[in-house]
Amino acid sequence: MNMNIWYIILGGCAVTLLPRVLPVMLISKINLNDRVVKFLKYIPISILTALVASELLISNNKFSMSNSVIIASIITALVAVKKNNLLLTVIFGVISMAVLRFIF
Repeated sequence: MNMNIWYIILGGCAVTLLPRVLPVMLISKINLNDRVVKFLKYIPISILTALVASELLISNNKFSMSNSVIIASIITALVAVKKNNLLLTVIFGVISMAVLRFIF
């Protein structure tokens, strides 16, 4: 195998790994203020909400609301709130979307 391929693989590993590991290593050494820690706890849920909302409401770079997507998201949200089980929520979401796409 050509050495350039190995350099590309190692460079890709470094570029992928460093931005993920360095911030964790640096922040773990610092004592953060309670307000900062409280703020940082909201970041994952806000990013997930933005991703889900854009997937549900935007199609072909335009705002659109498909009936099947809205119904499947309501079913999935109800299962998530009622059962509080991620695996069950994902299964219900996938099955409800598959059934609704078959019907509509």
